[in-house]
Amino acid sequence: MAEGPNRTNCNFAWLRSKKVRGPQMLSVIATMVVTLALLALSTYLFHSDLRPGGIVLIVLLVTLMWGLAFVRDRSEPEQLVAQNALPPSGKLLEQSHKMEAIGRLAGGVAHDFNNLLAVIIGYSDLLLESLGSSDLNRAKVERIKQAANSAASLTRQLLTFSRQQVIQPVVLDINQTVSSTEKMLRRLIKENIEFTVVLDHNLDRVKADTGQIEQIILNLVVNARDAMPNGGKLRIQTGNVLLEKDVAQAGAVVPSGRFVLLEVTDTGTGMDQQTQMHIFEPFFTTKAVGEGTGLGLATVYAIVKQSNGHIEVQSRLGQGSSFKVYLPAAAQATADHESGKTTAKAAFSGDTVLVVEDARPLRDLICEALSTSGCTVLSARDGQEALRIVSQRKSAIDLLLTDVVMPGMNGPALAKQVRALCPETKVLYMTGYSGEFIRADMLIAGVSLIQKPFTPADLGRKISKMLADKSRESSETAPDTSAAPKAAAARTSG
Repeated sequence: MAEGPNRTNCNFAWLRSKKVRGPQMLSVIATMVVTLALLALSTYLFHSDLRPGGIVLIVLLVTLMWGLAFVRDRSEPEQLVAQNALPPSGKLLEQSHKMEAIGRLAGGVAHDFNNLLAVIIGYSDLLLESLGSSDLNRAKVERIKQAANSAASLTRQLLTFSRQQVIQPVVLDINQTVSSTEKMLRRLIKENIEFTVVLDHNLDRVKADTGQIEQIILNLVVNARDAMPNGGKLRIQTGNVLLEKDVAQAGAVVPSGRFVLLEVTDTGTGMDQQTQMHIFEPFFTTKAVGEGTGLGLATVYAIVKQSNGHIEVQSRLGQGSSFKVYLPAAAQATADHESGKTTAKAAFSGDTVLVVEDARPLRDLICEALSTSGCTVLSARDGQEALRIVSQRKSAIDLLLTDVVMPGMNGPALAKQVRALCPETKVLYMTGYSGEFIRADMLIAGVSLIQKPFTPADLGRKISKMLADKSRESSETAPDTSAAPKAAAARTSG
């Protein structure tokens, strides 16, 4: 018997509670007024002919309308309460979905933006080659290229954050990376900041992308510098760390094992707990408008996770901050050493290159640059046109230069069919967006990639190296015919 009154009291208690805000209460009251008006109107119009069944139908209809409005208004605050009641793991999952959505958007924008930047940077280089050192327009073109390079750096951060940047991991020594960037870092740091580097000379190696490790160091140092406007101390330190058991951190489990520690510590303003909860979110920044993109630490976080590592932050207001990056130690003992980069312009002697790119301005730029360098250039706007060129051509195609993401047939699918027709053809992917296309294909011999935006000189050197490797492979596999005459001569003399 008490169930009905208790439920009614609960409903009225809900109406009086803070869960129902002004607009919701007005909606409920308006629905009740409309209900009474409909009842009065029906009585006025049909009082002489209205049967009991009609009255019941009208009452049921208006009651249903009122009930739907009541449930709709009540569901909104209940959803808010449910969201606020999410456990920490649920909030982390929700945040990860948001990060993934933003990452996909950033990756798509960066892909198209890289095509535009490649055109700007490429034609800037071609113009600089044609201008003398004393030409008044040279400085203007250099500024255009400088601005495009800055935009390309921002695009790389977007792609890194979205985990769609093309990476080329090698076994490397972080000490060497720190040492090679130290001179540049000292130029970035103000004179009132004391900068020290402490390196562990028995440091293990890690397997990572050299450019990404440099980006981690640069972003953390710039972040530390900005936290010390009045000066202070900044230290970079490396070391080996052994985790003997799995550690739970920020909703994830860090596995046990050997790690290489890269630590950047400052004596700056520090951060409170609320700020520390958001520092790795994209576009979150405590700097003034126009002084930061909010991508620096988000990029660091993305690189660390992409390298199967983890990052810790220790900070207190007024007492500085410490960022500790842990990267898995590599099994290989020795680091891979890249040969020094040459700045010489590549020259070709009629090598045939098929260029496949759906963005016409970029395709025209590449064709012009390669033709100037001595290549025989064929071009296609998509995969189908490229296949027609390959099938109709009688002579060999030395190299296929193709974009990865294209409408219709993507780059790897095209490369597979081209190599089925011409097994000796080398394949060079040009991309600034990895997606899910090229990871497996990179294991195939004779396939490489160049990341957008690139300069014509970089592209020429990359193609020259691949074609030189092809010539060397051909000479190694060719039969040695000099031995046959010698053997015949020996038999004759015997």
